[in-house]
Amino acid sequence: MPHILLTRPQAQAHQFADELIEQGVQPDHITIDPIMKIAPVEAPCDVAAYRGLIITSANALQYLPIALRGSQVPCYCVGDATSQAARALGLNAYHLADTARALCDALPTACQDGPLLHLRGTHTTLDMAEHFRSAPLSVENLVIYEQIAVPLRAETLKNLRGSSPVVLPVFSARSAKLLGRLPLDWRPHQAVALSPAIAALCQEAGFGQVATAARPNRKAMAAVITPLMDVKNG
Repeated sequence: MPHILLTRPQAQAHQFADELIEQGVQPDHITIDPIMKIAPVEAPCDVAAYRGLIITSANALQYLPIALRGSQVPCYCVGDATSQAARALGLNAYHLADTARALCDALPTACQDGPLLHLRGTHTTLDMAEHFRSAPLSVENLVIYEQIAVPLRAETLKNLRGSSPVVLPVFSARSAKLLGRLPLDWRPHQAVALSPAIAALCQEAGFGQVATAARPNRKAMAAVITPLMDVKNG
């Protein structure tokens, strides 16, 4: 039977599992085994020195500095779900784009008055401060969480070494790189990537098939995976 392996951090993996189940995937066809965990990084900062925030991942909101909660500080976000979560914490959030690259293109028009502070993890696909270094808009980075690699369970590795194909949704470049470093033959398995950049990393890792979501969000990822399960079941 086809199987889906979710390697996102625990909370996000369970959210996506619920999304798949709502779309008709049987719970016993889903395994959750995170390949990384999110942990806070102590990062003192004078938040009053900044005119706004940049949030490119909902992970940053887990460790939002207390001084910012309920502050109504302007917050420029990647993704609608992240924007909604930022509003729930009392930020004046704007959904400007669905990718970090597109956010960089939109920011100079949306905000001419800096400096802005990018709250991010240790691993990122785009260094915002470096991107804007020679631009009129001033942006600085603040690492407030880290993405720590976690070994997959022995049972998961055994299944991945078996003959049955597994579908792996891959939501981040960090996950794709960690999967690619494992001593596994990925050719029997299929990756479903959140973006073309992540799809390219999955192809480098050697996945036999790589599909890319039409948009970089959970619903679009589920829309790719659910038909795959139907086809494989048929």
